[in-house]
Amino acid sequence: MPAGHERHHPALDLSDGLPGFTHLEVPARVDAVLDGLRQVATCRVEDTDGRGLEAAAASLHDADYLAFLRTLCESLDDDEQYVPSIFHPDLAEAPVRFRGGMYCHDIGSPVGRGTWAAALASAHAALAAADAVAAGAREAVALCRPPGHHAGRRRYGGYCFLNNACLAARRLAPLGRAAVLDIDYHLGDGSLEFASASLPYFSLHADPVASFPYVARAALELPAASGALVTLAPGIHAAGYLDALAGLLENLRASEPAAVVLSLGFDTLVTDYIQDAPV
Repeated sequence: MPAGHERHHPALDLSDGLPGFTHLEVPARVDAVLDGLRQVATCRVEDTDGRGLEAAAASLHDADYLAFLRTLCESLDDDEQYVPSIFHPDLAEAPVRFRGGMYCHDIGSPVGRGTWAAALASAHAALAAADAVAAGAREAVALCRPPGHHAGRRRYGGYCFLNNACLAARRLAPLGRAAVLDIDYHLGDGSLEFASASLPYFSLHADPVASFPYVARAALELPAASGALVTLAPGIHAAGYLDALAGLLENLRASEPAAVVLSLGFDTLVTDYIQDAPV
């Protein structure tokens, strides 16, 4: 798990407009997940701090994007929450506090002074789990906070800053092709951006055109042999969900990956109110 993750503590999510609602991506999530894990398994918890990880992050994300996040966080006061005030595709020559709208596509992911360190440590947790599997472990769990599947090559959003799952899949490449399986309610549009024949992406999700991340339907086309995307039907019940998941897993098995990185989100549960339009 990422040491120091509590330094990333967003206060308000402004996605639904003012006055905003209490942010859901909070440090207490880590304790809740650990409590759940300990109820079903014996856990040995190891902390990761992300020091020296920038080179690994740069293998996936653009250098100017990483430099922006680091510089922005260093410029913030301890309790300051940064949300872009202007959105434009080229703000490279603007002061650093006005560049966020070049890299971020939503106003629900505030950045704080500790966000950069927490994101690095979160990515480091994913890489440590990948290293454990590469060393012979059958499986390993990375408790990644902040999460990562909405983070693209040069953008953050959806509470995500570095794409932990794709970094882990890249780390597992010496074993052979590593696939990313994503069962979060929301399509991981960042992971989709990295999908390729060598890093296939398999996702089961609510309609991403009608709910977050609100992508264009044309963006849902995968390159050949790069995975599969399955959209849940509105009003689907448990049996239908399990059938859809089974079909996706058949596609995954057919690709014969050497390893699988699971992006695990529980927000498909009907009791989770972060859904835009519950399935």
